[in-house]
Formats: sequence, structure tokens, C-alpha cells
Amino acid sequence: MPVDAPRDRPVCLTVNNISFSYGAELVLENVTLAVRQEEFVGVAGLNGSGKTTLLKILVGLLRPDAGTVEFTCHMDDCEGMSPCRPCIGYVPQQPVLRQQQFPVTVREVIAMGTYGQSGLFSRPTKDDAAAVDKAIAEAGLGRIAGELFSDLSGGQQQRALIARALVGNPHILALDEPTNGVDAKSKQEFYALLSHLHLTHKITVLIILHDLTELSRMMERIVFLHHRVLYDGPAGALGSEGLWNLMVRAGSQ
Repeated sequence: MPVDAPRDRPVCLTVNNISFSYGAELVLENVTLAVRQEEFVGVAGLNGSGKTTLLKILVGLLRPDAGTVEFTCHMDDCEGMSPCRPCIGYVPQQPVLRQQQFPVTVREVIAMGTYGQSGLFSRPTKDDAAAVDKAIAEAGLGRIAGELFSDLSGGQQQRALIARALVGNPHILALDEPTNGVDAKSKQEFYALLSHLHLTHKITVLIILHDLTELSRMMERIVFLHHRVLYDGPAGALGSEGLWNLMVRAGSQ
């Protein structure tokens, strides 16, 4: 069980009053938050509350209409580089991935994680290959590395996508509802892997989870979003009942 992050840890990601709209539909309004190094942060909210949009803005896939996002890496190997987007690993939603029936193997999918640093058309180096091998072992995918990605179960696909994110040696791992469509056993294995990465490798984790029970139990901090931040604080102080109360409040707005 994670403990609350010490307040003296350096801030690695800062969101300053960001707003975003799809046409006339306002999705995010004046969202501000700061994420500290090695934190484990869960993002909750009703469907359509802006969770996925916020995550895409944080990883650089969308640009806010207003406000700024600042990323500062405090690791020795890239101190002072800002923005340092290769240091953010992103795992998108499962339903999107299942539509991509490309004839690529698990190893080839994971190797895509090197493109952020080496470039899409660069020839893989020995270091790239070693990083891919390490990520495969870390995610427990050695036996199926040669299989087609589209043939894997939902849980195995998510492990492969985490491995792809790990290849770039990220300091922040951002995951968008990674356990959707995954059975109970695979969920527990996934959570165990995520906990290992957070505690052993000191990776900062930002995760959107649909399962509010798991969210309140696993996270040290919860951000509850409904177009703006309704709660940002320790998970233990909120609990499952508090989450449901926030859902009711959000649903009435």
C-alpha cells in the first residue's frame, strides 16, 4: 500500500489553469494541479468529465486552449531538459488498441517505445535492443514476445504496452483506464506490476481507473475531476464513500 508522498519531493509536472474545448463543448475549465516526483496519483470522475482529455494534454497529445503545462525532470540523466517528453510513458485506453489489428509481434510493439529517442526511421542500436529485452523481462512477457500483439488477451496487451512505455526509461507513467475489459486475475497481476514499477523503480504514476474501489485502495492521492477539480488530496482521507459523494455532486451539476 503506497504512503503519502513527502511534501519535500520536487514537483515534476505542473498544470496551470488549463482549459480545453471541443468546439463549443467546454471539457476542462481552469484545471490546476502539481505532481511530485514518485507520487502515485489516481484520476477519477464521471464519463465525459475530461479525464482522458486531461491526460492527453499532460503527455503532449493535445494542446490546451488556455493555461500551461510544465514538465521538469529531476533525474541525473536529463536534468534541465524541458520539455522532456520522452520521459513520459503513455498507455492509452484498451478499446482503442483492440481496433488496431496490425500484424506486429509483441517485441515489435515494445520496440516502438524507442522511437521517441532514436526516431521512427532510425536503425535500432544495441542499446535499443537491450532496453527492449529488459522491458520484456520486467513485464513478464518473455514466453510470448514472438506472438502477434492482436492475438493476446486484454491483460497481456496492457503488459506489452507498459513494456513499450518502459523502453524509453520514463520518469512518469500515464495510464488511461488500463484495466477496462480485463478479467479479475489479470487486473491483480497488472496492479502488482504497477506497484512494483512505482516502488522499485521510483516511477511517478498517473492513472485513470474506472473502478472506484480499486482507485481509493491503491492510490496515495486522488484527483476527482468534473471539468474542473472537485477534490485533490490523500486517498485515505476521501475513501470510497467520499468518492461516491463526489460522483453524486458531479452528476447534479
